[in-house]
Amino acid sequence: MWGKKHRKLAVVLTCADWRLHQHKVGLNARLAKRLGVTGVDLIAVPGPDGLIKPERQSEWQTAVTQIKLLIGAHTPVAVAVVAHQRCAGHPVTDGDHDADVVATAKALKQATGFAGPVHAVVAVYHADSDWELKDTASL
Repeated sequence: MWGKKHRKLAVVLTCADWRLHQHKVGLNARLAKRLGVTGVDLIAVPGPDGLIKPERQSEWQTAVTQIKLLIGAHTPVAVAVVAHQRCAGHPVTDGDHDADVVATAKALKQATGFAGPVHAVVAVYHADSDWELKDTASL
């Protein structure tokens, strides 16, 4: 088991959509590399970039509670929100995903008080097993 000196972790709020979590997509490894960490704690919910909508307030509070728990337990060096195009949980335009994931990342940084960087990322759809990761903000 790695000690705290040997690991750098990130906490990621992402979508539960199965397409993102296929072995072939390699989301966890790609996010770890992109965030410069050795491991990623995932919290997966439908349409994470839509959680700040008023009608999803209880889901938002649950996600924030879970993220705070992981921040306290694992002392991550980064947090990220990963949305994706063609999302059933937050069915909006691609441009709206870009804006909403940034707004959600800002709200998450404020709600958790996380001092490190909070990244906003959108998975751009090419095929069910082919997603490009696009950075939209680092706060």
